[in-house]
Amino acid sequence: MSTLSSVRSFARTGTPSFSLGRTVALMAGAVVVGIEAVMTRAELARSRRQLSELDERLLRDIGLDRATARFEAHKGFWA
Repeated sequence: MSTLSSVRSFARTGTPSFSLGRTVALMAGAVVVGIEAVMTRAELARSRRQLSELDERLLRDIGLDRATARFEAHKGFWA
């Protein structure tokens, strides 16, 4: 019996669509996605803080002026 046919026969046995394992897996996935989002935002905040500490010469090297750097540095954690 192939894997596909065994999955199909299991799906037809009238088993309930709710399972604790599936629920836990979905919740764990949501937690992982949330943690990744927070880590990404923390990295952006750190990069913006570093941008605000650059001097005029380094800002010119990357093509920014002080006003743009200040605008980016003052964005909130969620932005």
